[in-house]
Amino acid sequence: MAKTELAQQTDRGRPAQYKQPSRKGKKSWRKNIDLSATEAALEDIREQERAVGAPAYTQANDQLFVEDRRGQETQLARQAREKRKLKSQEILEARSAVPAIHQRARSTFQLDTQTPAGKANAAGLPAKVKRRLRILASRPHEGLEGQSEIGSAGKLQSDAVLAEKRDLWAPEPAQPTNEWVSGATSQAVHRPRSLAHEPLAPAKQAPAIAKPHAGTSYNPNFEDHEELLQRAMESAVAEEEEEQRTAALRKQWRNVQDTTSGTVRGMAVDLPVGDAEDTSDEPAENEEGDDVRTKMPGRKSAAQRRREARAKEQQQLAEQRRRQRQERALVAQLPAHLKAQRQRMRSRQALVEERRARKLARMQSEGIAGFRVGKHVVPKQHIDVQTGDELSESLRQLKPEGNLFYDRFQNLQARGLLEARKPVVPSRRYKLREYDRHSFKRDD
Repeated sequence: MAKTELAQQTDRGRPAQYKQPSRKGKKSWRKNIDLSATEAALEDIREQERAVGAPAYTQANDQLFVEDRRGQETQLARQAREKRKLKSQEILEARSAVPAIHQRARSTFQLDTQTPAGKANAAGLPAKVKRRLRILASRPHEGLEGQSEIGSAGKLQSDAVLAEKRDLWAPEPAQPTNEWVSGATSQAVHRPRSLAHEPLAPAKQAPAIAKPHAGTSYNPNFEDHEELLQRAMESAVAEEEEEQRTAALRKQWRNVQDTTSGTVRGMAVDLPVGDAEDTSDEPAENEEGDDVRTKMPGRKSAAQRRREARAKEQQQLAEQRRRQRQERALVAQLPAHLKAQRQRMRSRQALVEERRARKLARMQSEGIAGFRVGKHVVPKQHIDVQTGDELSESLRQLKPEGNLFYDRFQNLQARGLLEARKPVVPSRRYKLREYDRHSFKRDD
């Protein structure tokens, strides 16, 4: 039994070997000494400090003992009087009587850089001395490895660790105000208008199958056919003008590139011949003008000064009266200006409403055909028209035209159900070669 208790006591302390009585040397003494009794006594003292606050031998008798004149209370009576607490509550309520260690207050040391003497002293200090002073003042500074170093012990700590040590619940420190440097302002995030409503929602109300024009009939009226021809001609002319404008811009850009690539950019140093001749004649004119002496104005008399002062004062009064007349005229015309401004605002608002209604009606009838959505423009419906000679006289001579799949696909794009894309034209990887057959060479 004694051996088990001794083994339990020595488990927490340093190892001891009792079968080896030799204690020759410091290392052997530390290894073979038995400190179980000493460690048990020290642990008992620590337990007393945690429970009471001080060891028992340092306290007086009246603090250790108390007189009980009522007698011993039975366990059942105590349980009936007091409600037993949970084990978790007992563990949480068990507090040590030893006071907590307070954090050392930070020093408010700072190098004097306000006065000329302080600036001179700070400039004369070596870098090692400044670093040492900042370590003693517990101020963050640059470490040896490029990390932030803080504390008197000189431990390397990263910026993330320093940021974690900031008290999140403490009030924000007051930022120093500088009238010459504006504070950092966070730009508000732009909220698009499409979050509140769908911009292309009216286009979905367009019919899935567009109603064809009356001029596309195999036997149309003259007026409907002429109207369709006029519309097709206007569309073709607009496309041709756009192609010509694009070709002209490309040609102009190529000419600009050719001219810039053939010349060297820089400043022209050589002067033209006319400028050189003018510069050669300048000294002669200067020499002739040296003989002409300008007459200095004489000193003004008092009467002249008074006369000029009166003229200046009269001019200022006339200018002031003119400005007052203009202001009175503007004030008199203010109601008319306000009325005209309100009339312009009403007409502008009416134009905006009319344009908006026209756009809405177009989107509800034709969709978003012709509008730019993203990078591409939604294609318009192709106009299929026949000239007067191509019109068929009967249903037997009628030729099918158009493509239902292509029309349906364009309608889906116009209603916003499919995105507009640039058509991919199939192209050959290698050009075709032309050969003359042997039979073609024969002249039979």
